[in-house]
Amino acid sequence: MSVKKYLTKRNGYILLIIIAVLTAYISTTDGGDFDVYLGAAKKLNDGQNIYAPPFVKGLQYYYSVFFALLLIPFHKFIFVTEFIWLLASYYWLYRIWLLCKDYFHVERLTAKQQNQWLLFTFLLALQFIMYNISVIQVTIFLLWAILESLRLIQQKKEITAGLLLALIINIKVMPILMLPYLFYRGYFKTIVTIIIASVALIYLPAIFIGNEYNNFLLAEWWKIINPQNKEHLFETNIGPHSLVALIPVYLTDTTGDLAFKRNFVNLDAATVTTIINACRLLLLAISLCYLRSMPFKKENNKLKSFWEIAYFLLIIPLLMPHQMKYAFLFSLPMIMYVLYFYLLTWKEPRTTGYKVIFILFAITILFYSPIYGRDLIGKFLFRYTQHFRYLTIATLLLIPVSLYCNPKKIAESARNS
Repeated sequence: MSVKKYLTKRNGYILLIIIAVLTAYISTTDGGDFDVYLGAAKKLNDGQNIYAPPFVKGLQYYYSVFFALLLIPFHKFIFVTEFIWLLASYYWLYRIWLLCKDYFHVERLTAKQQNQWLLFTFLLALQFIMYNISVIQVTIFLLWAILESLRLIQQKKEITAGLLLALIINIKVMPILMLPYLFYRGYFKTIVTIIIASVALIYLPAIFIGNEYNNFLLAEWWKIINPQNKEHLFETNIGPHSLVALIPVYLTDTTGDLAFKRNFVNLDAATVTTIINACRLLLLAISLCYLRSMPFKKENNKLKSFWEIAYFLLIIPLLMPHQMKYAFLFSLPMIMYVLYFYLLTWKEPRTTGYKVIFILFAITILFYSPIYGRDLIGKFLFRYTQHFRYLTIATLLLIPVSLYCNPKKIAESARNS
C-alpha cells in the first residue's frame, strides 16, 4: 500500500471514530430507551415492581428480570453507561460487517465493486443504525450476538454459542425465532444449551433477590409480553411495524393517528387474528424455499448458508409484535446479500423476470434509503407512509426479491464469466 493510500485510509478511520464519538455523546445527552432499562434496574434494587408504573419517560419496561439485575451496578452512572454502550454498538456494527462478509466470495468483486457494496449497504442500513443509536437500543447488540453465535457453531463451539443465544433471548425474546433454523440444520447441542441456560437465567435472579420476589416479577413480566394480549394483536397507531401492525389496519376498521381510511374490508377481530397467525406460519413455511435440503443436514455452501440465515433474520421483526423501526436492522444481512447479487449480475443480459424483481427491490430501496426520514420528506408524508405501513410492505417485498436472487443464479453467473 502506498503512503498516500495508507494516510487516506487512516484519516478515514479517524473521521469515522470522531463521528462515532460525537453521535454517541449527542444521543447520550438526549437519553433514550436505555434510560428505561436503567430505571428498571433502580426499581429492582429498591425492591419495586419493575413492570408497573411509574416508568422512565413513560415507557413500559419489556425486558427480563435478569437484564435489570445485570444493570444494577450501573443505574447511578447513566451518562457513562449509555455512552460506553453506544461506542460498543459501533464496534458491534463493525463486527457485523466482518461476520457477514466472511460468507461471501469477495474476490469476485473488483475493488470498485467492493467499495460500492460497502457504501450501498451502509446507506440502506443508515436510518436503522442511526435510529438505534439515537434511542440507545439493544438491536445492534442482538444482531451481532446472533451472527457471532453462528460463527461459534461453525467453529464447533456449540455450547458457547448456545450460552450467548440464551443470554440475548432472555434479554429480548425476539432472537428465539432463530431456533427453527438451528433445529432444521441439526444443531441440537446448541438448542439443548439454549433451553437449559434460558431456564437458568430465568431463575438465577432468585439467588440475589429471593425466590418469592423473582417469581412475582416473572408473573408480571408474562402479563405484559403474553402474545395473546390485545395490544400485541392489533397495533394500529403510528410507530409499530410488523404483521400485527400491517394486517389489521387493512382488514378491519381501526382508529389510527391520522384520519385516512385504510381498510378495504371490515372483518371481525377473531378472523383477522386467524389471518395474522396464518401469515406468520406462511413466512415460516417459506423458509423451506431457502433451506432447500433435507432436515438435520448441515449446509456446506457458505453463501447459501448466509442466504438462509438472512431470511430468518429478516422475518424476526415481521413476526414479532411491538417492533419499531429500529428492529428492521435485522434486514441488513439480506440487503447485503441482494446488493452482492446485483453487483455480480448487473452487466449480464437482463430477462423480464430480472427487471420485474429489480423494480420490487427499488421500492424497498426507496423506504430503506436515508431519504426516508421525517426531516427530508416532511413530517406529514413520513407519518402518512407510517400510517399505511409502507416500511413493512417494503420489507415483505425483499422476500420475492431474495428468492429470485438465489445462490444458484450466482453460481451460474460465476460459471459463465
